[in-house]
Amino acid sequence: YRLELPAEIREFRSCRLDILLLELSVAGCGLWAGFKIRVERPITLFVDGFAPIKASTAWSDSGFAELMFDQHLHLSVVQHMARESAACCRRVMPYGVPSAAHADFAALSQELGKPLQI
Repeated sequence: YRLELPAEIREFRSCRLDILLLELSVAGCGLWAGFKIRVERPITLFVDGFAPIKASTAWSDSGFAELMFDQHLHLSVVQHMARESAACCRRVMPYGVPSAAHADFAALSQELGKPLQI
């Protein structure tokens, strides 16, 4: 699913940092962080209203990253997050990241790693 959903991540022994989810599947997600995330390190994804999600970073470049979940999410959870994103997009986004970020993420995903199976 393509979306724009504010969330947070926490790298191992770090504080929570704001990110924006751009793509989501049962296996992982693509995101805009605005900073490089360490690859192959434990990471926790926090989305309001959902349990924390354990993951690792598949790749990170130019402020974008792709996380692979330790355990696949149930499809109904992914669909619920997509609905939350649709409701959230109707409000003003604090990140100032244009929807063109999806194209940039897709290009980097093709270049640096396996694209998410959506």
